[in-house]
Amino acid sequence: MPLPALAQGLVVRYEYIWHREASANRTTAEKERPVCVTVIFDDPDEGRMVMLLPITHSPPSQGEVGIEIPQQVKKHLGLDAERSWIIVSECNIDGWPSPDLRQIPAQAGKFHYGYIPPRLFRIVREAFVSAYRPKKVQIVPRHEM
Repeated sequence: MPLPALAQGLVVRYEYIWHREASANRTTAEKERPVCVTVIFDDPDEGRMVMLLPITHSPPSQGEVGIEIPQQVKKHLGLDAERSWIIVSECNIDGWPSPDLRQIPAQAGKFHYGYIPPRLFRIVREAFVSAYRPKKVQIVPRHEM
């Protein structure tokens, strides 16, 4: 099954490397997780690039900023019923499509969950931009690893 059209708000399964993992020189993630495509851009040297925000069950800790995902949206995406947050205070930057995309468990050939509804995505994007402008987003450049 091919990936759907690349667009902001697309949620895919990905081997996300947290900033703390990258700081410890890890080049592989502890686990795969859903991530949200937040920014799409073209780099003259690297080609199509994306900024990916992690989705986690852990509430934002001190210094992190996260947007809780409503249960209705989690159900729409096919995610579990546990509370989850999109963390907007850190991201991975990677080429598209990335070799670190992963299949959804028990769904052979499927790498995506769907799209976050536009209203929620606007909230996520605004929170991300609010953290990014004053350089409060920790960035892990995966395409350089």
